[in-house]
Amino acid sequence: MSNLDYQTAAQLLAICKTRNWPIWRVALARESVQRDVAEEELLGKMIEYYRVMRESVKKGLEIRERSASGLSGGDAARLMAHSETCADPAERRIARLAAYGIAVLEHNAQFGRIVATPTAGSSGVLPACLLDLHENEGLDDEAATRALFTAAGIGVVIGTNACFSGAKGGCQAEVGSASCMAAAAVAEAKGASPEVACHAAAFALMNTLGMVCDPIGGYVEVPCVNRNGMFAVHSWLAAVMALAGARSVVALDDVILAMRDIGRRMPRELKETSQAGLAAVKYEKRH
Repeated sequence: MSNLDYQTAAQLLAICKTRNWPIWRVALARESVQRDVAEEELLGKMIEYYRVMRESVKKGLEIRERSASGLSGGDAARLMAHSETCADPAERRIARLAAYGIAVLEHNAQFGRIVATPTAGSSGVLPACLLDLHENEGLDDEAATRALFTAAGIGVVIGTNACFSGAKGGCQAEVGSASCMAAAAVAEAKGASPEVACHAAAFALMNTLGMVCDPIGGYVEVPCVNRNGMFAVHSWLAAVMALAGARSVVALDDVILAMRDIGRRMPRELKETSQAGLAAVKYEKRH
């Protein structure tokens, strides 16, 4: 292993402390060394991913028709329209944040191009958070790209010690992981230290533990679409809590291990088989 390699959040934080680097800088350098690709090239690729993310939000907000399954379509646009009528700035921001997360999943449901972060079923959480920061706090493309490397750095730890698969670990492994990564990205983008960013990540993940993967009809739509909007807000709040000085009493590494253990204990019927949970109830298709 290189001196930039890590498998746990504790090891990641140790590198950050030794080098006085943020998480995004460690993640970028590690990727550069492991892939033997210049950092500038990796940054260029990541900025392209971010632009695809923004486009997927834009396209999703334009959707008015239902998907082929009749399960989704138009809710992101409804939330955006509602945000325009909100007198309360907080309600307006929350409505838009949720709309962005939903937009990506609605775009995906209609065969649009998205960036899996970390999966297709959880691909709206991180773009929503970054676009919110762009609109409300002036986050530019370069800063957003760095935030994506923060998310990737946390993703390395999750992927090494648990999983991202709903079929293996339930929705906690998909939306939970996305929210964990996004919370760290938001926190570090807002100036948090690596330690504070990891507290944000721990808050986000621990409050998704046990979430099952029960897609209606086997489609990545219900409840996936709305979860992406709601957990974008969840990620943002986790970052705010950590930035305010709240500290998780459970270390991020232990939260990740708990997610892995819960996923192993979770019944197969609740892991993307569409045999139980919401997938087993009657539902109404809308066209």
